[in-house]
Amino acid sequence: MNSYFAKQPILDSEGETYGYELLYRNSTTMRSYDGIDGDKSTAGVINSVFFEDNYNKVLHGKMAFLNFTENLLMEKTALLLPKDQVVIEVLETVIASEEILERCAELIENGYLIALDDYVYSYQTAPLLDYCDIVKIDFRIDKDDIEYTASKCREAGKLLLAEKIETNGEAEYAKSLGCTLMQGYYFAQPFIMVGTAYSPMAVTFSHLITELQKKDDADIDKLTEILSRDPFMTAKLLHLVNAIRSDMSSHISSVKQALVMIGIRKLNDWIYLLGLQSLSPGCPEERIKVALFRAFFCSSISNIICDKSKVFDEMYLMGLMSVVVVYHDEETLNEMRLSKSIKEALMDRKGSYGDVFTLVLNYEQANWSGVDVFAEKYGIDSDILYKIYMECTNKVDEIFELLIK
Repeated sequence: MNSYFAKQPILDSEGETYGYELLYRNSTTMRSYDGIDGDKSTAGVINSVFFEDNYNKVLHGKMAFLNFTENLLMEKTALLLPKDQVVIEVLETVIASEEILERCAELIENGYLIALDDYVYSYQTAPLLDYCDIVKIDFRIDKDDIEYTASKCREAGKLLLAEKIETNGEAEYAKSLGCTLMQGYYFAQPFIMVGTAYSPMAVTFSHLITELQKKDDADIDKLTEILSRDPFMTAKLLHLVNAIRSDMSSHISSVKQALVMIGIRKLNDWIYLLGLQSLSPGCPEERIKVALFRAFFCSSISNIICDKSKVFDEMYLMGLMSVVVVYHDEETLNEMRLSKSIKEALMDRKGSYGDVFTLVLNYEQANWSGVDVFAEKYGIDSDILYKIYMECTNKVDEIFELLIK
């Protein structure tokens, strides 16, 4: 599936790109916001950019300005995102309640930048000025409101961003009011981006919710088991780990390791965000069956050629992710922080991992001579390999039946 969003550059006073505002779209022909639920729109953008692809390909090291509704602020969704890559844009519809100000203060304490979108200074909106770094002023509103708001923001020492600039005259006017950041059609229209959407199964989401409702009693092993049945949810999880733990140097060898890295609380917040979007209903797609077979087969073979549990987990993850990633996309493989053994196997068929992955492909393609090469190299009877093949095939069918009940 494809995912869609638009990005519009935000320029500094030197004409250099400071960041991009990321905007919801549902097709390549949709040029503006269609008025659907704001929570779902932002959730779609976040999932597309941060949990489905390598966000560096989109941002090129610049800041992402993301619209946040009251609900998303209250749910602490922003804390799932890398603080050095995002600006939390508080929408003009958000009321400066005590709870919202507390959430903003928490974001600031955690190192996030906050911008006020379409801000107009008034008695009701004044408290928000103490909890922001950037103020966006809509240059399509009344001129008196623009100038009064700009003066109040200058007094407060805020960075001013002029948006909806359409002419050179408006750009010069904005500069005269102290705006050092600019955005609008005069500079560039939003550019629609097309990404790859991973569609987790609705049943995976349902089972995760059931387990997480146990709160303090949620079982990390049970959660691992649930996620390990859905390659697309696992792929999202790996991207989530990278977003939250972008400073870490370790690589991921198993689904459980990824879960431990983010913790139950972050998993809860992430599931809420995913729940705002559409999930794949009904029975799993054929690709999920292929992924499960590869995961079971690779891990089962690892029990024969190596008795280490870590290898078993790595082989399982390798098979599961093999249907999601593009084998030669090294940047995405690195961004997912997959272990060196998994990366080398998927990209270059190196080492014993590469041999096992080649074996599973040979079975899928009925390349029996290739199967014989593996059997001879590792001293394994071909009949034993075939028995494992059938056991894994039957296991997938059994799980498939359980998933769709």
